Amino acid sequence: MNRKFVQTGAAALLMLILPALSAVRADPVVIVDPTIQYGAWEGWGTSLAWWAKVVGGFPEPARSDYMTKAFDPVKGLGLNVVRYNIGGGENPLYQAPNKETLSFRADVPGYRSTPGGAWDWAADANQRWVLKSAMLHGANQLEAFSNSPPWWATVSGSVGGGRGGADNLRPDSDRAFTDYLAEVVRHFHDTWDITFRDVEPLNEPAARWWTFRINGTQQEGCHIDPVHQNAVVKAMSASLAARHMAYSPVAASDENSVDAANETTRHYDTAALAGLSQINTHTYGGNDRTRLFNFASSAGKKLWMSEYGDGDASGMRLSQQILIDVKGLHPSAWVYWQVVDGGGWGMLTNPEKDETTTAYGINEKYYVMGQYSRFIRPGAILIANDDPNTLTAVDPRTKSLVLVVTNSGDMVRQVTFDLSHFVRLGTQAAGTRTSTTQTWAPLPATRLAGKSLSVILPPKSITSYVVPGEAASGQRGFDFRAYYQLIDAGTRLPLQSGSNRQWGLVGLGNGLYQIISRTSGEALDVSTALKTPGAQVIEYGFNGGANQTWRPVLGKDGTFTFLNKNSGLALSMDKMGNLTQESPSATAGVRWHVVQTKASG
Repeated sequence: MNRKFVQTGAAALLMLILPALSAVRADPVVIVDPTIQYGAWEGWGTSLAWWAKVVGGFPEPARSDYMTKAFDPVKGLGLNVVRYNIGGGENPLYQAPNKETLSFRADVPGYRSTPGGAWDWAADANQRWVLKSAMLHGANQLEAFSNSPPWWATVSGSVGGGRGGADNLRPDSDRAFTDYLAEVVRHFHDTWDITFRDVEPLNEPAARWWTFRINGTQQEGCHIDPVHQNAVVKAMSASLAARHMAYSPVAASDENSVDAANETTRHYDTAALAGLSQINTHTYGGNDRTRLFNFASSAGKKLWMSEYGDGDASGMRLSQQILIDVKGLHPSAWVYWQVVDGGGWGMLTNPEKDETTTAYGINEKYYVMGQYSRFIRPGAILIANDDPNTLTAVDPRTKSLVLVVTNSGDMVRQVTFDLSHFVRLGTQAAGTRTSTTQTWAPLPATRLAGKSLSVILPPKSITSYVVPGEAASGQRGFDFRAYYQLIDAGTRLPLQSGSNRQWGLVGLGNGLYQIISRTSGEALDVSTALKTPGAQVIEYGFNGGANQTWRPVLGKDGTFTFLNKNSGLALSMDKMGNLTQESPSATAGVRWHVVQTKASG
């Protein structure tokens, strides 16, 4: 990471105890749509770099207290995703008592200090203790990752980065580096009975801030050019295959931003993609989440948001980021940088300067994280809704609906959720809230009015509601990871843009979809948001605009008409293949057969 960079009595009671405020914002009704499902949730997590190197060395019972707070699903956050950092191990010339390049907490030991030398399996005992303890608390999604190759595989001779931010992996050491990682992962599996779901050899590799500086680098990091990344991914696959390690395939590329991930992954050739099981991205920056989702889906790869962090101790920024990432990327897991860190960055705060300062504070963002991680559990199915401030899921094991609602503003919000798509619902919702005055506070039961849930949300709050319920078991929406051909019902010609004939139909909730080109990752967009018949339909980066949002309407003949939310007009194609919007009553070009071409991954 880079730091630079129907509620009646209950409603009345809540209004009495809320601070005196001048206004209540009544939001539009939010429709929760379980017919649009985004797959099974794998979990919430944290990297172990670098806090585990410090906390794992704390005396008991202090270190176990940290583990309970982070990983216990009842007493703590219940994080179940853990990213273990395989240290490169710094050059002895740049370690204490010589000139130091790494901070105390970030000086993660490597397992091999010289090329071809002996393996030191006693190294990094503190981080390994934290990993094992997390597993005892239920962590079950384990990923191994590298911030830098070992110093002996670098150009600069240091894990702190290249000179001037240059590519720091020696061109002749790709396989030596990936063999090192593979051997560590195999030892974990064979000797310590710890199996990593994948191994990630890269960390923000396109970034050029990984620069070697005596007494100033602070952490491991390595710039690797995109073309070189392609070679590293293939070398990693080869190292794993040579050891028959199908249990730990390759993930990549953990770029700092979504846009950087979009840029670097396009350099991965067929051979590199063949060995890749998962696309990882950080979300410290970038906007085009739809394009990256499309790339991963088109390639048949899982997608993780593998790192994000911020310095806002309140957790409001954290919650907003979770909403943006999960709703835009549709990842199967979301990972915070370090659950333990200093200042506003940490959920549990500790300076991590030594192995004796065990005291910690708790930032409000710890409780905000818990509003998600304690309620949307692994195995839950994320479902659509049309509110950017709400995340919704159904849990097949508990047969319940979970709504996590954020009010980051300064006014009270009044929100009503339309739950009419559910077959059965309980009569009450159980609520838990974190705000400026509450932490995981249980709320009075909120009674539903039929299949409608109305709630009052105080400012700067995040609230989790659990409603016993069963989603509709009949017709589902389009598969969000599949691709379709849209065939004109009259001409029998496929909807085509350039060479692309395959389209993703990604549900947004309330019966609305984005139509995404498999080739470009861009959305069908009514140019300049015109509302007149004949306006051109183009491909454009998805931005959530109404002119990029379509409602499929099923006709009696089994064809669909796609109505634009902005204009109410229908997607149309003439005999020359030109895409426009026209009146839905037009006799030609507006009715489409929808044929799936790729099964969901």
